[in-house]
Amino acid sequence: MKYILEIPPELADAINQHIRSGKYRSPHDFMMVAIQNQLNTESREEGWANLGTQESSAFETPMTNAIQLLQLHPDLANVKTVPLSDFPRHNYLWGQYNRIFPVKIVMRVAANLARINGSEHFPLAELHEKSALFARNLGKTIERAEKSMGRKRGTIISAGLPIGKGPGADKAQLRFKSQFVGYMGKDKIEGAAPALKFIDFCKDEKNSLLAGITDFGLKFASLPNPVIESQDYSTPFSSEEVNFLLNHIASEIPEEAKLIRLILSGIKEGTTTPEGLNERMKSFNPKWKKSEPVTMRAGVVSRISELGLLDRKKHGVKVTYELTKLGEEYLAKLRD
Repeated sequence: MKYILEIPPELADAINQHIRSGKYRSPHDFMMVAIQNQLNTESREEGWANLGTQESSAFETPMTNAIQLLQLHPDLANVKTVPLSDFPRHNYLWGQYNRIFPVKIVMRVAANLARINGSEHFPLAELHEKSALFARNLGKTIERAEKSMGRKRGTIISAGLPIGKGPGADKAQLRFKSQFVGYMGKDKIEGAAPALKFIDFCKDEKNSLLAGITDFGLKFASLPNPVIESQDYSTPFSSEEVNFLLNHIASEIPEEAKLIRLILSGIKEGTTTPEGLNERMKSFNPKWKKSEPVTMRAGVVSRISELGLLDRKKHGVKVTYELTKLGEEYLAKLRD
């Protein structure tokens, strides 16, 4: 079906500017994304209108309403939080946790589970299942938009979300649950959300694993997100979210801050290739096995690129990095 629409010159100029910048390949692609965004907005408003009478079964809402279940809720500020336990956890993010945006999804689900349950703790298994389910659904939506935008590797927001196909789908969900939601190991709590001190785990009297959201996690969950709230796929985080994450890492996750400083200072001093940064990463932990500095460098670079601290430059098949203005400012802060 065809629709013919007359557009004012100023809107046409604005659309053409986005196309020239490379965000969209054609006016058709721009219109399709705009239409889908508006339909999502209408669906979201209808979903919230229905959730008021369905609180007890909110997380059993059909998959088409998954986006609504990740939205900010007026009562989110009243969620009960938990203090951080003394159970050990990593004070940096492992290299395979290559994005932070997936953690945003986990924290929204955790906050809404705590809100709906009305208690500090809720089953960790439920957080695993719901987070992976909604991350896959949202990831598919983001993936479709990114394909229409022609987004290049390294800037893909859907990276890290469990959107694998065929036999790989189940493995992708398992990776998401272990890497971004986390789990309780024999001697420490593992996973990106626990490492960021956004979530904590414990056991009840029946030895069942429970999860709870911390004050840090609730703050992060409560910040509006452009992808979830506005279906704006130009960036994974708002400037407010980026500022919160950078300040939180600098003050609360010291080893992660050291890793970031190691990479940023290396680039500042002229070590701008992956291979050079791999060598630099070895100094952080001389006991790492041969492949571990490479994994850690890749993870740190991906996360700080996601946060806007550096840019990638391609020269044929080779890649180099350079600091952004925000990267320069954050390096100065870490050096103070």
